[in-house]
Amino acid sequence: MSAYWFDATIDGWPVTMAALTGFTCGLIGSVFLVRRTALLGDAVSHSVLPGVAIGLFVASTIVGHSEEPIFGASTTMLFILGGALIAGLLATSLIQAFFRYSRIKPDTALGAVFPAFFAVGVMLIRWKARDAHFDIDCIFYGKLEVIYGFGRVLPTAICAVIVVLFFAFGYKEILVTSFDRSLAKSLGMRVRFIDRVLIGLLAMTVVTAFEAVGAILVIALLIVPAATASLLTDRFHRVMILSALFGLSAAIGGCWLTIALENFDFQTSRAPSVAVFAGIQFAVAFIVSPSQGLVAQWYRARALRQRILAENLLGAIYRIEQRETREAIGLEEAAAALDLPTAGLRTAARRSITRGELATSDHDDGRVHLTDDGRRHIEQIIRAHRLWESYMITEMGTASDHVHDAADLVEHHLQPALVRDLEELLGYPTEDPHGREIPGS
Repeated sequence: MSAYWFDATIDGWPVTMAALTGFTCGLIGSVFLVRRTALLGDAVSHSVLPGVAIGLFVASTIVGHSEEPIFGASTTMLFILGGALIAGLLATSLIQAFFRYSRIKPDTALGAVFPAFFAVGVMLIRWKARDAHFDIDCIFYGKLEVIYGFGRVLPTAICAVIVVLFFAFGYKEILVTSFDRSLAKSLGMRVRFIDRVLIGLLAMTVVTAFEAVGAILVIALLIVPAATASLLTDRFHRVMILSALFGLSAAIGGCWLTIALENFDFQTSRAPSVAVFAGIQFAVAFIVSPSQGLVAQWYRARALRQRILAENLLGAIYRIEQRETREAIGLEEAAAALDLPTAGLRTAARRSITRGELATSDHDDGRVHLTDDGRRHIEQIIRAHRLWESYMITEMGTASDHVHDAADLVEHHLQPALVRDLEELLGYPTEDPHGREIPGS
């Protein structure tokens, strides 16, 4: 089993680097997700490349060429971070300027700015790479396999601490500016300053993540963990915490996935495995989320279909009882009235009997009748139906022969408060436009 698990001497530093990157990206990505600017992380991750190239150029000019790694705890890293910060702020300022001073929409402005910055960055980096000791692919795709030693991990650890401290002490400001910018301004908060700080932290996070997942795959850790968290909760602080944890688990799980796949002769690098593991987490949440998952949606749709069928059965029995003044109705008669197979109504009948809305005949002949609870329930449904028909005819001008089918669909969804509003609007009618009595009037 050791072949399927981490080796501390080989995997310790890469996993530590990946974990710090995943945690930080997940945390800061959650803010941009709730602000509905998740793709801004994509823009910044691409737009910082010119700053990285310029930082390399300035470092080589001032410090001179060195054999030390470009990233990690090096002097060059400071220049790279500075250049990336300037490039990121410049790109976001241009996006906002295009949106504010022209008719260009935000997504169009974003799509116009960051490809240009990215292209310029690629050209500059490839030009500068001739004189620098670093692997170009590391910037684009990451290379966790080569990370070793505390010095390589230190900038990422410092970035993680700074981000956590900012979120811990600035949570209120982040919360208010993310959901109600007008309120934030009225409270005297420096909204634009907070925005710029967040952009700066994002740029710093992206650059320190280059060795882990690169400028391309970093977007997976900025967006996917936050999206996964948003499927499981709608509380902001929980989204933040879960997003950070999902980023952390994606990083560790992705590194483990690479090791596991190697045992099946499938060789892959760790950065794409991290992105794949984040995608797996999202897929699982998308399926099993208690509020938004596919399973929950299927159960809700199934429950709605069962409720509508049961209410239609009660309605058919009610109308037959009213028309023929009988106290017991066979399911075959109700099925014929609804134009449905009898077998399809048996489950609905059993559920209604369990809920106390139907009762079986004393003669045990398979017939059923409405209980007091069932009668009250269906009278509320029919009342909503006939009030909605009246509303469509008197307020919407719909022809009287065109309202039944629409009301038949709407009656199952009208809440009691809305039914009362309809009744008040229509002047408390006792009959619908077809001359039929409105129950409960």
